[in-house]
Parts: sequence; C-alpha cells; structure tokens
Amino acid sequence: MLYSVFGAVDFTEPRELLPAAVSALRPGGRLVFATLAHHLGGAPAHPGVRHTEIGSKTQDGTVVLMRRWVLQEPVWTMLLDEAGFTRVSTEVLPDGPGRAADTLLVTAFRTGGQRTI
Repeated sequence: MLYSVFGAVDFTEPRELLPAAVSALRPGGRLVFATLAHHLGGAPAHPGVRHTEIGSKTQDGTVVLMRRWVLQEPVWTMLLDEAGFTRVSTEVLPDGPGRAADTLLVTAFRTGGQRTI
C-alpha cells in the first residue's frame, strides 16, 4: 500500500508520479491519498491537469513558490486510469475542526499482472 496525506501527490506532477506509483505496487496493491477538494481560498479545483503556484516560507522566512495540484475528482480518476489503476473511488470529507478546506479522499488499485520495474 502507498499513501499520501497532503504530501507527494499534492506537490508532484501527477503524470510522472502516478505511473511510478503503479509500478511500485504489487498486483492488487492500493494507493490511498488525501488532497484538497478545492483551493484553500475556496476557489474550485482545476477541471484539467494544471498546477497552482502557492506561496510557502522556508525555515529562514524566505517566501518561495511551490506547485500544488488541486484537481477535480474526474481529473484524478482519469489520471489514475491512464497510469494503470482500477477501481478508483473518491469521497469528499467536509471541512471541520482543524481542517481549512474539504478533503478529497481517493483510493485506487493496481491491476494484476507483472510489475513493470
């Protein structure tokens, strides 16, 4: 199983990360990740494969820009399917105490057959 909670899946180009993830899993293995269901300011998730530049601070206080992928559910499903995942499911968890935005919880399985690594 691979899992990411507001981590690598959020900050790595999905067309690069997802094929690597599917090849790292055994047949029947599962990828589970939590990502933003919409942008923190309330703007909707992107309807295509496009990143958002977000500001972040380093330990010394320097502001840097980072790429973050905030994508709509059908876009994640398409990308996972293209990478070789099956049985993709998504669930939106509403914001609440300790959460600044709705969370999109995604689960996908690697198909059977030979590993490609």
